[in-house]
Amino acid sequence: MACIDEDLEKVRKFLDENNIKLSFTDYDDNYIDHHQDEIVVYRGQSKKHKLFTILHEIGHYFLELHFDEETKATTIIQEVLAWDRGFDVSAALNLDIDEDEWKKLMESSISKYLSY
Repeated sequence: MACIDEDLEKVRKFLDENNIKLSFTDYDDNYIDHHQDEIVVYRGQSKKHKLFTILHEIGHYFLELHFDEETKATTIIQEVLAWDRGFDVSAALNLDIDEDEWKKLMESSISKYLSY
């Protein structure tokens, strides 16, 4: 089983190779800034959740599906696809992902969009 720090380093290298910046914030918010090619992640998460969140945001970065109008449904579709694409990236990078914990964080994150 790989160390979470090793997995984070693999992801940092992947980001560098793709000219994507990684920044951390004290605000409880995670997002991607396409104009700056930057992923911003909340530093207050556990290392494992930071890794999962970065992968999810990478999923958004490489997501090719874009909708003309943003609705609750399109947002949820994009979120699900970004989680799926992030998981694909983890497999390509040969990361040791705890699938049960991945699914829990994914479900928790997506459920927030169901109530807005």
